[in-house]
Amino acid sequence: MASTMQNFIFGLAGGLGLFLFGFYLMGQGFQNIAGDKVRRFLERTSNPLVALGLGFLMTLTLQETGAATVLVIGLLGSRLIRLEQGICLLLGINLGATLLIHLTTFSLGNYALLAVGIGFLLYSFGKKRNTQYLGSITLGFGLVFIGLKTLTTAMQPLAETILRQGTLTRNPVYPLVGYFLGFLATALVQNNVATLGVLQAIIRQVALSGQESPFLHLPTVLPLLLGAGLGLSVTATIAAVKGNLQTKRAAWAHWLITGTTSLSLLFLLGPLARVVNWATLQLWRLIESGKEFILSVPAGSVPTGAPLLIKEIAIAHTLTNLLMVLIWLPLATPLSRFLTARITGVWRPQEEESVDREYLNERFYSTPGLALRVATKEIIRTGQIAIDMLYFAKVAFFKGQSSAIRDIEKKEDIVDELRNKITQYLTTLLSRGTLTVAESRYLAGLIHVINDVERIADHAEHVGEFAQAKLEEKLPFSQLAMDELGLLYDKVLAICKKALVALEEDDPVLAKQVMERETVIDKIQKEMRQNHINRLNQGRCWPGSGIIYLELIATLERVADHAANITEVVLVGKEELI
Repeated sequence: MASTMQNFIFGLAGGLGLFLFGFYLMGQGFQNIAGDKVRRFLERTSNPLVALGLGFLMTLTLQETGAATVLVIGLLGSRLIRLEQGICLLLGINLGATLLIHLTTFSLGNYALLAVGIGFLLYSFGKKRNTQYLGSITLGFGLVFIGLKTLTTAMQPLAETILRQGTLTRNPVYPLVGYFLGFLATALVQNNVATLGVLQAIIRQVALSGQESPFLHLPTVLPLLLGAGLGLSVTATIAAVKGNLQTKRAAWAHWLITGTTSLSLLFLLGPLARVVNWATLQLWRLIESGKEFILSVPAGSVPTGAPLLIKEIAIAHTLTNLLMVLIWLPLATPLSRFLTARITGVWRPQEEESVDREYLNERFYSTPGLALRVATKEIIRTGQIAIDMLYFAKVAFFKGQSSAIRDIEKKEDIVDELRNKITQYLTTLLSRGTLTVAESRYLAGLIHVINDVERIADHAEHVGEFAQAKLEEKLPFSQLAMDELGLLYDKVLAICKKALVALEEDDPVLAKQVMERETVIDKIQKEMRQNHINRLNQGRCWPGSGIIYLELIATLERVADHAANITEVVLVGKEELI
């Protein structure tokens, strides 16, 4: 008895581990091949149908529903997408899981070891990166089916228990019990594809016994399938615990959508089972070739027993999620408005929030393209604070408002802290070793960018010091000198704003315009220096004021240089990441 239990536990752990690790390897391969395309696609989620399709692709790319769900929660937490977009993505993720489940139903066990061998060779000896990524996908593909075979063997003790306790499935409360068991299993492994993989293994082992069992009939299995879908809401809830209000609303949306749909179908098991059975047999009749491959039964025969039931599980999952999409996709916007109105929090002033890592999220480490994007967003936010400092410094210098100087000092501390957090985020991402060569170079560029942003903030502080000296010493400036400084200052502010726009939109055209404007600023500051010398020779300039004048010109010229440096990552990054 102890030996049987040990074999069951070891087989379950090992089989499930191989199954999940196989999907993980496939996901890593797909992610590396997709590269930055995932991030670019996710920025185009304004259309509900497009967002649905992107959610579907996210599941195929990550090869794991739990990881895809956590990623969407992270996107909402970083405010890269709106709530209604997140709802559409979550619907697409659930729909994408159906393809993974269909994959596990195919009769590919005989080719699993061959796939592992080929995948290992491609991964280990491939000279090109894409060849290695293809090897990772092939290796993972083989491990998925080896894991399924291991699970099937390990399920023998559980199958015998099910056969002995056949009265449980005939109990009137069984649908609710089965629903809860499916929910609990997915909540534990946080992957409903894995739950249904284990379910398939149990069905195969029960069928091998040759005995009749209610467990070989669809109405008995459907509650487990429906509960497994709801279990993924636990993953969303865990991911949202430390998030903002948007993540909590998304978790509630997941519970509402999945819970209402699955519970409604739970009370319609009979009609649902008949529709699924009809759809499966219609699929069988439509397929002209590959029947043995798809339904695991000899050509020329009608599928029955375990092969039919396993395919019915996949069809049931597809129909359930299609129904969910048809009901909830049109309601995504009303639902988001409802949740926004019902789930509210305490508003905090922006100044209090600004030291927080608004966009950075460790969940994106597994998707480097998105991690780089949120780091860029946080750098842009820091750059906007630095531009605010330049504006306050201008007010202090030209209008003599000492209160603006205090604002500069507060924001300088914020910029320094954000610089440290962004740098730490990027270095941690780099240390994980999951970046492509192009992504690594882009990351290095972002580290230079945040340093440039921090230097702009330092220069704004220096301008504030000049304003303080001007106020305390009551230094006189001619109207002509003030006009020249005002013109230069406005051009520097404009070039800084354009540099951030170029970085945010990844626009090389804007980046080149920044470079051109920086050259113009260099010419202007040279002319201003010459004008200053002329005024000195004419005795029209106070020497103390002249020092501040020249220092301010030099400081603004350095700010323009840093703005131009920011756009270099756009020009180089664009070339590397295409």
